[in-house]
Amino acid sequence: MRSMENIPGNTALKTTLLVPLALVVILLSLFSSCSSRSREEALFQKSMTALDQGLDGAAVEYLTQLLVRYPEGALVEEALYQRGIIYQVYQSRYQDAVSDYRELLDRFPGGKRSMESRLALAEIFGQKLDNCQLAIAQYQKLISDFDSVVDDDKYQFRIAACYFELLNFDQSLLEYRSLIEQYPASPLVENAYFQIASVLQTQGRVKEAEKAWLTFMARYPDGKLITNARFGLASTLEDEEKLKEALDLYQDLFDEYDNKEAISWRIERVKDRLKARKR
Repeated sequence: MRSMENIPGNTALKTTLLVPLALVVILLSLFSSCSSRSREEALFQKSMTALDQGLDGAAVEYLTQLLVRYPEGALVEEALYQRGIIYQVYQSRYQDAVSDYRELLDRFPGGKRSMESRLALAEIFGQKLDNCQLAIAQYQKLISDFDSVVDDDKYQFRIAACYFELLNFDQSLLEYRSLIEQYPASPLVENAYFQIASVLQTQGRVKEAEKAWLTFMARYPDGKLITNARFGLASTLEDEEKLKEALDLYQDLFDEYDNKEAISWRIERVKDRLKARKR
């Protein structure tokens, strides 16, 4: 009997049989992939529906199932981000939110949610966990790692404010001045000038503070912070022992200054000091 190998045309026959088999394998693979994607999308949709209904706990559960079942799925980045948002905004589970945002940034450093996750980390560290040092690091990376410069002035302002919270006044001054230099058209420049004067006063650098207050008042005579700036100048004049000038300014401010108790106390204190000086 002739073997199958020796039958004429057998090679073509085997090839003909293998082609449909390969197609079946490909189709099964595609079907499996589509089916997994469909189930992944269904879990994600359930989580968003639950959240819309106020069921944040159920939303977290669905997202967790998605992340466990489809660790390499197409929706992992979005699931991590959304779960982080729920932890942060709805449940005040800030450490859990930090874990999700950090995992997202580790796995998807250039992903579509990377910038938002970085900002969320900065806000959690700075406003919820009282860790200004970590917040500064996140704001710095927001400025350096992303092409968008839309909010860079805001991040720079927050860096300066964080250094003030850390009592690193010299660095805070540098950061406010950097904002003025790098983002001269920013609406935050006015506030930066104000903060520079305030920091100098906090440091007891009264002559520099007086000059800074006068600079601010000359630049923004009708600015939203002008009343507070005039109060700051009066306080600085008082610290410089320029009591008559300070008293005149406090009295001029009385009608427009909101905190009448505070300014009344200041006026009486300066009057007492002037009386004591005459004795």
